[in-house]
Amino acid sequence: MSKFIKFSNYLLNTNDIHKIVISSNKYYIYVFSKKINGHGYFFGGSGGSHISSYNDEIEVCETKNSTDYKILSDWIATN
Repeated sequence: MSKFIKFSNYLLNTNDIHKIVISSNKYYIYVFSKKINGHGYFFGGSGGSHISSYNDEIEVCETKNSTDYKILSDWIATN
């Protein structure tokens, strides 16, 4: 079963967290995105392709949303 962090208006699956950057009064959560872009080409017997994905960023600010900041601070302290 997946673990979730319950914020004030959403749940975050902890398995999707790539990294958390800690600033003086903010956290930046980088989450793996399910979006994948790709393209390929074929020319004269050879070809190539490119696949990329993007990470979404969630900002949790102590002054703008103190409740979520405390929730994340407690989660970081216990993990």
